[in-house]
Amino acid sequence: MTDTGAEAHRRACEAREWLREGYVTEAKVNKLMERISNKRGCAAANALREEMRLQWKNRTSWWEGAPL
Repeated sequence: MTDTGAEAHRRACEAREWLREGYVTEAKVNKLMERISNKRGCAAANALREEMRLQWKNRTSWWEGAPL
């Protein structure tokens, strides 16, 4: 399956939402990934984790008042 622009945008939005909701510590992210893995599979959880990492690195560009 190829990644469309819409799918990439959806994944970025989902990652940003989880980060805004406070999933920023290793323990919280691990629990979230377990939930996602159980519902959507390991590949989806891994893709989301990677997207969350990318969004975290660029958080000051999209998250006003982002934690440093």
